[in-house]
Amino acid sequence: MASCGFPFQQANLQGFVETASTSVLMRSLSFESGSGALARIPSGKMVTGTLVIINPKSFDITYSLCWDVDNALFITRPPVAPLPDDPSHISLSFALDPAKSEHKTIAFKLGMYIPSINRNCEGIGFSVICDSPPNPVSRAGTVMDSFQKSILAVLLPTQISDDDLSKLKISWTREGASTGDTATYDIAALSTAPNPNPFSSKYDCFFQASDCVAGYGYTYSVVVIDKAGQESSPVSTSSTANSFYLNYDGNGATSGTAPASVGYRYGEVATAALPGDLAKTSNAFSQWNSKADGSGTGYAPGDSLRILAGDLTLYAQWITNTTDVAVDLGTYSLTFSMGASTLSKGSTLSVSCANAALVAGGSAWKWYIDGMLKSSGSSSFSWVTTDRDVGQHIIGCSVILGGIGYSGSFRATVTQ
Repeated sequence: MASCGFPFQQANLQGFVETASTSVLMRSLSFESGSGALARIPSGKMVTGTLVIINPKSFDITYSLCWDVDNALFITRPPVAPLPDDPSHISLSFALDPAKSEHKTIAFKLGMYIPSINRNCEGIGFSVICDSPPNPVSRAGTVMDSFQKSILAVLLPTQISDDDLSKLKISWTREGASTGDTATYDIAALSTAPNPNPFSSKYDCFFQASDCVAGYGYTYSVVVIDKAGQESSPVSTSSTANSFYLNYDGNGATSGTAPASVGYRYGEVATAALPGDLAKTSNAFSQWNSKADGSGTGYAPGDSLRILAGDLTLYAQWITNTTDVAVDLGTYSLTFSMGASTLSKGSTLSVSCANAALVAGGSAWKWYIDGMLKSSGSSSFSWVTTDRDVGQHIIGCSVILGGIGYSGSFRATVTQ
């Protein structure tokens, strides 16, 4: 149907037309598409409108429809006809061209002709606003910042219907949490990029939850909202927390296997492992250290350390089991024979002199723990450890042979 002249009577959902013998009233007008009822008309989709007409005299009416815009705005022009099973319901369907109709108001006029009285009734007018809901965000990405906190970034849509964007509705849930949060933000408030910007691709908006927990990934859902309050379909994305590993190095061990690497979240507290079966010939395990040469931070088995700056390797530190004592006269050195020098609390440390001559002829044997005499009279020594003994200790020994004193010591570590 071609365009028709205006102005006409504005129905405003209650307009009416008077004839000599009847009044025709438009009781209601509604539109819908495949997604349900519509408050505004989207472009690019077939839309069906229903006008409900009150016709008290039940006249047979022929309907026509015209509009005040160029036909080029329509992809499909609107046919109009009563529903076969209910003549009071007038149906019209049309589709608008997104490139030409978006954000336009289109006025329609429903013309009515009553053949039985040969009368053209004044038309009922109504108008629609073509305002499509916004498109989803074009791209959503995540990254972990230098503090291992999750950041969300989105690229806004830029199609014709997206020139009136207003807000972003963001939902987020922390990894492992059963519930999350949702909030709505003005787009302008999210336009400042982090400094330094960790994203290599272009984004328009950036978000980090105020309650974001370091070391955890987050799942996000983003909805675009336009100035009319219409919402886009959601776009979801997730961040993945980095795992930092605590590694162990035997650092010259001659047998055994270093403890397995363990992954931790940023900021988690790790526990230094026991050396297990790790061993080095003629040496005893002393502790772990963050530097192979022992110049870093030392950790005894069972010590706590916080994982912050990436992967960390702890290197085994060794002390010789043989202590040579330099004296002016004497031909013997005190050599110890023992099991592992690292043991858990409640275990027994057993140690003895490995030099046969000293064992055979030595006298005045004395054994010390941290300088305090604990045993005497024997070339061997046993120590039953307790909770109070957790930590590092110096085990010392002295003996006299042929009037010459010999002594030596080694380090023992008691763990939890």
